[in-house]
Amino acid sequence: MTLNRWTCHMLIAAIGVCAIAAAACTDSPTSPSPSTAAGADPEPGPAPSPGPEAPRPGALSVTIVPNPVPWSGEPVSGCDLPNTWFYDQVLKNVGGMSVTVSDRTDSFDGVEVSSRSGLGIVLGPGAEFTITTRWCSANNIEHITHTSFSGSDDAGARVTLTGPDVHLLPTS
Repeated sequence: MTLNRWTCHMLIAAIGVCAIAAAACTDSPTSPSPSTAAGADPEPGPAPSPGPEAPRPGALSVTIVPNPVPWSGEPVSGCDLPNTWFYDQVLKNVGGMSVTVSDRTDSFDGVEVSSRSGLGIVLGPGAEFTITTRWCSANNIEHITHTSFSGSDDAGARVTLTGPDVHLLPTS
């Protein structure tokens, strides 16, 4: 296709006009948008209604009373060793669903010494349960114990907790 001189000039002029028109359209709007009208604040839409909040999963905490634990010397049933200690472990459900504690493992000086299952301790949100714990030993030295608990919440999620180190003090 052959273009004559006049057609080329017209084509170049048309391209130039289109470019200027396009630039003008993007640089300055012809009318203000409803949200930017001078002196007018945009009207807020209706607030979305809150949906039901999903319950938080179950979670456990434990408090040891007292810690460190003073030497007692009071007999522990089923143990003939002379050094004894007694303390409470206060389990608390700090989550949003009930928790069933099913398992407990006790360690003494870094060695697992007992494990129990099928405990069935049910704690609703905010509920507490106190477990009196007792130890006996032939050695009148400081010992360190801790207990791990596990179970599940109402949604079936596994809940585990390893309690803090508990310091069993020797006699003075």
